[in-house]
Amino acid sequence: MKVSIKEVSGVGKKYQEIFNSYNIFTSQDLILYFPKKYLSFKETSLLLAVDKTEVTVVGEVASLPIIIKHRNNLESLRFKLLVDNELYNIVAYRRGYLKESLKEGMEIQVRGQFKKRQKEINAINIILKPLKRELKPNYQIDGIYDSNISKIVYQIYQNKWFYIAENLPSDIIVKRGLLSRYEMVRILHFPSNKEALDKALYRLKYEEAFFFQEKIYQQFKSDNKVIKKARDYDLNIVKEFIERIPFELTDNQKAATNDLFKDFKAPHLKKRLIQGDVGSGKTIVVGIAIYGMKTAGFQSAFMAPTEILAFQHYQTFLKYFPDLEVALLTSSTKEKSKLKARINSGEIDLVVGTHALITDDTKFSNLGFVVIDEQHRFGVLARETLANKGEADLCYLTATPIPRTLGTVILGDMEISNIKEKPRDRKPIITYYLHQSKFDSVIEHLKKEINLNHNAYVVMPSIESETRGETVYTMYERLAAIFYDKVLLIHGKLPALEKEAVMATFKNNKGMILVSTTVVEVGVDVKEATMMIIYDGKYFGLSQLHQLRGRVGRSELQSYCYVLSDDSDLERLTIFKNTDDGFLLSEYDLEHRGPGEFLGLKQSGMIDFKYANLNDDFKLFLKAKEDVFSK
Repeated sequence: MKVSIKEVSGVGKKYQEIFNSYNIFTSQDLILYFPKKYLSFKETSLLLAVDKTEVTVVGEVASLPIIIKHRNNLESLRFKLLVDNELYNIVAYRRGYLKESLKEGMEIQVRGQFKKRQKEINAINIILKPLKRELKPNYQIDGIYDSNISKIVYQIYQNKWFYIAENLPSDIIVKRGLLSRYEMVRILHFPSNKEALDKALYRLKYEEAFFFQEKIYQQFKSDNKVIKKARDYDLNIVKEFIERIPFELTDNQKAATNDLFKDFKAPHLKKRLIQGDVGSGKTIVVGIAIYGMKTAGFQSAFMAPTEILAFQHYQTFLKYFPDLEVALLTSSTKEKSKLKARINSGEIDLVVGTHALITDDTKFSNLGFVVIDEQHRFGVLARETLANKGEADLCYLTATPIPRTLGTVILGDMEISNIKEKPRDRKPIITYYLHQSKFDSVIEHLKKEINLNHNAYVVMPSIESETRGETVYTMYERLAAIFYDKVLLIHGKLPALEKEAVMATFKNNKGMILVSTTVVEVGVDVKEATMMIIYDGKYFGLSQLHQLRGRVGRSELQSYCYVLSDDSDLERLTIFKNTDDGFLLSEYDLEHRGPGEFLGLKQSGMIDFKYANLNDDFKLFLKAKEDVFSK
């Protein structure tokens, strides 16, 4: 039985208000509010302790404490502590209020940094009554001491003002050797030792992973319940169109196109991810599918993350698909109401746009196919809102290949098509890995490319940094002193309209240099861009470096990529220099840097976990996936 938090002894008006600000209104709420971390008070042997490490000791106060005054009204409390028959100096800043409480001969517990040579402990915690357990929960609730929260939680347990329902199937609890949920909650609040806490945390993380996979599974089942209208496309007309394309499709492009047309024939709504390197020809593949949808009497929508990218795709569709009635819908579109009326009437075959596509007043006559470009740049709500504007099959495009094992965890049973081949007329990008001391030689090459009216990118890892040396601003100033008004600056903190204007200037003028952060990962197609310079390469994952490299080499012109870093990154960047396969590089990243390296996944809303962590708990997610999908 739960009670209002204010009815628990020790919770006055002040504590009630603080608890309420953390959405804790009842005893049940507090029981299910778990500590954010745990402070270790396991006793340390000072004889074996390493200098400048954190230690916890129990000892006897061996001298009356004194207060030493420092500059700026700072005070420190100092006294001697007898530990294992050895005297140690204790220094505690801002702990003057403990002076009267500390008595000679009193047993206390101290936790802090140990200075071995000086036999001194710089105290972080001084506990007048040594803890009987080695771990102290840290709830991180401002205004209430953790010890007081623990007392309140203990009262709730004593009075049984809570109810813990089991939420995992019993067979899975047995199979995985998990604690019961009741035991998990108890241990999280009152851990007796690290082993018990690890078991409780494992159960908590597994629970989160399990319900994440359950959500994916339920969506999969829901999609399979919807019987969609038949997509009776005219295959002969589609084949005739493919023959008119002024270049031959690669084998991977043909396979991905066939995958989409098989999806159209499926009786249920389908979701597919098409992943391929920048410039591998994903757009032409979905364009053929969109053309097929037109022959079946359905409309399509293509959503891009920025206006300039939407405009680029719009121009591509106008060029290669003259038989399609294509419209561009962004926040800058004029006479939107007239265009939306044409969309609603079914007059428009394909609408290319940004977030403007998902507004409530954008209605389709017969939407059958939705394409989301660089889907991790959009939240789940945006993607699903567009797909729900009709009985639509959904196709995601990404130029950041997701390794198969990671894909099974975060994408459920979504079908995946891979485009690994590049168009046959593209020259391989020549890649160099150099020490940062060689930057002047790179500048000399940059001068040659600019004199040829070619464009170049210079990518920096940060906007501002006290630890990384060069930033996007310092590099901009450095290059502007050499190339003057040919240098542009862009980064993620600039207003959207300013970013759009900078990118448009770079695209529409020759012989320009764009100094940027990774905001150009998903950028415009600049045919004249032949040089990518990436500074401080150690701060980028291989998949990210490969994505940036793909910003050049977009034409028959020879292109170059320079990665500058220090000697500590020799092995990894040598692999990057010698490998142009984004799929191999993504597998390397997964193995060596963890799943968190795959950009934007958490921000997309696909992955936003409270307790579990994809990097540390990847195997746990695979187990949860197996348990859910084998039910």
